[in-house]
Amino acid sequence: MKSFHNKVAVITGAGSGIGRALACAFAEQGCQLALVDVNAAALQETADTLARITDKRISTHLCDVADREAMKALPATIEQQHGAIHLLFNNAGVTINKTFEQNTEADIDFVMGINLWGVLYGCYYFLPYLKKQDEAHIINTSSLAGYLGMPNQSTYCLTKAAVKSLSETLRVELAHYQIGVTSIHPGTIRTNILRSAAGKSGSNMATTNKLAGLMERYGMPPEKLAKKVVHAVQKNKMQVRVGFDSYLGDWLKRLFPSAIHRPFQWGFGKSIAK
Repeated sequence: MKSFHNKVAVITGAGSGIGRALACAFAEQGCQLALVDVNAAALQETADTLARITDKRISTHLCDVADREAMKALPATIEQQHGAIHLLFNNAGVTINKTFEQNTEADIDFVMGINLWGVLYGCYYFLPYLKKQDEAHIINTSSLAGYLGMPNQSTYCLTKAAVKSLSETLRVELAHYQIGVTSIHPGTIRTNILRSAAGKSGSNMATTNKLAGLMERYGMPPEKLAKKVVHAVQKNKMQVRVGFDSYLGDWLKRLFPSAIHRPFQWGFGKSIAK
């Protein structure tokens, strides 16, 4: 997609972090924005930020992406307000920092509902609206965790690997309709995903908060990620890796598919031996 002028972009998880940065970046490219989030205050804050940098139409939509009926109804509402839908960012995501055994059924449902079913619902229900356009694009947020499994992140890694595979399949199936598909694979990005996870991490709360502090200190600003995504959509790239750790994780997994997990095993073993 060479030009974004007056294209309508739908962004889930737009209330903060990567979603807000994507909204700002594509607003600067001339897009109209349909912002989706479950947090009304955060959603309005993003809309207020955008109002200061663009005169394009902005709409806000309070929606839980894990809610099938809500997601089913959302595309028609957005099309009615904006007249079309050209870009879909399935970006909403959560994590919980627990071992697989420590996860409750509710924990699993929570992460799977947003990270996997939210993406599936987005792709499935928005696809008929994207097919109406001469060209369109789907951007799914995966992760470095989509390349390799990591301890205490079983459901997160599961969902992000699934998003990667889904994106690759859709890219082949939808090319005939002039719909591009890109998966984003961020490494450490300065967002609040781990702060949000702390309250659900049980006995790992202190560790989760420590990791969140490191992410906030050393993570890449989400605005840098957003610039890379603009370029990736323009060039119709299949994947965009963001951050040195994302590149490193991808290549190490390719070169040392088994050995790369030994440091994880060693570190996890030390943590549970304490």
